[in-house]
Amino acid sequence: GLPGESPLVRVLEDESRSRLGRFNQKDVSMVFSSEANNKALEAIFSSQLFYENRQERFIRSMAEWLPRKAENLTPYTMALIAKYVARHRLREPRLLDTIANFLLKRGEQLDSKVIQKLVFPFSRMNYRPSNHGELFPKLEAILEQKAGSSPLATVNILMSMFQLSHFPQTVLHQVFSPGFITNVMSSPYALIVRRYLSLLDAAVELEFREYSGPRLDPRYRVLMFEHALTADEANRKYSYKGLVAEALRQLVGEECYRQDEVLPPGYCTDFLLWINRSGTVLPLSRVPAASRAPPATSPVSMSLRSSVLALTSDLQDFAPVVLSVNDKWHYCQNSDILVGSRAMRDRHLRLLGYCLVQLPYTELEKVSGIEEA
Repeated sequence: GLPGESPLVRVLEDESRSRLGRFNQKDVSMVFSSEANNKALEAIFSSQLFYENRQERFIRSMAEWLPRKAENLTPYTMALIAKYVARHRLREPRLLDTIANFLLKRGEQLDSKVIQKLVFPFSRMNYRPSNHGELFPKLEAILEQKAGSSPLATVNILMSMFQLSHFPQTVLHQVFSPGFITNVMSSPYALIVRRYLSLLDAAVELEFREYSGPRLDPRYRVLMFEHALTADEANRKYSYKGLVAEALRQLVGEECYRQDEVLPPGYCTDFLLWINRSGTVLPLSRVPAASRAPPATSPVSMSLRSSVLALTSDLQDFAPVVLSVNDKWHYCQNSDILVGSRAMRDRHLRLLGYCLVQLPYTELEKVSGIEEA
């Protein structure tokens, strides 16, 4: 075959990309008027070249047709579509509602691993489907039946629902049960499930106060993340964190803030400072070591929030402030809506007692002089 970097291959790739960008309403009509529309869509969304490139015009056009054709699609094809819109953070309500209706009709026949793929775009785009009043109870009933068949898929689905502020009580009883935990601990994905369960347990404490069922045994609690997210690391050179860090160095000095501090239950914060009402910033040398970042595991009798409040009691009127640098990939595409994981992180940090200051990239662009056209 031809070398991947050969001039001919590069020309062909460029031509393919340009053609992908020229999808129009007629093209979409041809796809959907064909008897083989399922295979056509499967071929399109299986293409690595298509998958890696955002085709918003094509997606908008497809959203017009998909609701009428969805019942003819296979779960595999619908999962490919869901994966694509999630990857590119395309918050297209008609398309997301179509996936939700597909789930409502077919959910009982689907494997939980397929369900997690179809549910993920909702939490990714921080979007409650229009049929969530029917869909979420249906998903709860399905999870009750299938929770043990694929523990990783189960906690993934639960995480998606938690990010949308929906808390399935009966399913929580199952995933926090000794039987489920024992099953998980003997599996090859034990650590990742423990991370998810730890974050779910923290979310229950912070947001689902009326829950009175079993909780995760403290022995199994771990930080959800121990460092910055993969996407943030991969895009670090495009982030405005460097700009903010330089501003902080000049304004308050390096001794007055922490960068990339991981706070329980495992949220990486961009910048952490201690500030009082008059705007005075406390040097870290005067902050008790434990107060800079509360311990990953608290005593059973002490809640997450109580541990933060207890650690700040010695600092009089100084409060922990988190500067949140919201880069472009933290939002849904062409939107000011944060992706679900980021939105839940912000909710939890506020509930834990941190003061959150949002620094959206649209404002930071103006400061840096490279505002988008």
